[in-house]
Amino acid sequence: MASTSTVRCVVYGVHGDVEFCELLGFLHGAAVAQGSKLEISSEILSSAAEMKALATEELEKDIVNVPYIVQQNATDHLSSLFARISVSQKVYIVFGKMAILQWIKQHLLESSATLASITLEHHPLRLFISGDRAHVGKSTVCLGLIGSLLQNGYAAKDIAYMKPATQCQKPQLVTKFCQQQGIACCDVGPILFYKGFTREFLKGETETSIQLLEKAETKLKEISRGTEIVIIDGVGYPAVGSICGVSNAHVAKKLKSPVVLVGTKGVGDAVDSFNLNATYFMSHNVKVLGSIFNRLPEDGFYSLEHCRENVLLYFKQFQVEKRVYGFLPELQDGDVNVPIAAIVHETTQKESVSGVFLTSFEEAFVKKVVEAFHRSIDVTTLLADVQANQGLN
Repeated sequence: MASTSTVRCVVYGVHGDVEFCELLGFLHGAAVAQGSKLEISSEILSSAAEMKALATEELEKDIVNVPYIVQQNATDHLSSLFARISVSQKVYIVFGKMAILQWIKQHLLESSATLASITLEHHPLRLFISGDRAHVGKSTVCLGLIGSLLQNGYAAKDIAYMKPATQCQKPQLVTKFCQQQGIACCDVGPILFYKGFTREFLKGETETSIQLLEKAETKLKEISRGTEIVIIDGVGYPAVGSICGVSNAHVAKKLKSPVVLVGTKGVGDAVDSFNLNATYFMSHNVKVLGSIFNRLPEDGFYSLEHCRENVLLYFKQFQVEKRVYGFLPELQDGDVNVPIAAIVHETTQKESVSGVFLTSFEEAFVKKVVEAFHRSIDVTTLLADVQANQGLN
């Protein structure tokens, strides 16, 4: 019989550790499914040495129980990830990904038929990617994030991608990547801004705002069934569609999804644009987690390092409740720096076999995007924030 007591689990891991990311992904998903029965938090450490020191300190506390470790070999585990688990006035220190999963399985999920039954069919994590302007690289950020999730241990069946509203019916690179990987996707959602749509809407010749938003919600539930996380791709800038009551903010609110804004290079323009567009979402009671800044050159006045320093300085002083998850560089095509959107535009014009399988050029570009994203973006913290802000809209 599973305990009804709340399990509080703090996971400690080194930044960038793959097993740490994989474990958090599972635990955050399980927490959504279990509700108040499971509380998850994490602490990111800078090095294995810091990890070992903290683990040693925890083990010296009298209240701690240490399951799944042969005591004479305990020191061999001190530099690996571990969890401090509190339940029913007892505290456990559990070392290693598999041991932590086993603990959760035995002490929390016994009431389920199997551990695999936690598929989050009704409650996958949802993240809405918007942009501070059109063509800022939203879909490419979605591509990088999905690729990073795969690298961090998510299976293709655990991920879904959806673009609920669009102005374009041409195949996107992120969609082709999802199709090739076996990831559930919908690139042309129920809200299609075809030429003349707004005029027809104003004359009452289309579905109402409420009907369109309900169709988006229905499609989301359909495509996310059995997944753990859904990446929702916005359209244009945040207010696109507001004339019809289906702006990015309306859609994000209906889908109960927190938002990350994709910003541009620079300092003043980047920050001002973030503030303007975050305010638009917040005026619709939509949670904005923070930003990912895109297409920063390596050199010059707007170089990545110069912009990073000053943008972070601003957020630390004036946007303490928002996070900067990272800065993405301009990608290189040969010896020439090319903005990401330009490469994506070129690749989507070159149809591959059946319009589904990636060309060799597209595969090379996808690899660059995913590598840059994995290297530059704090996915672990992003996923933790997404989990902590589900259903708040």
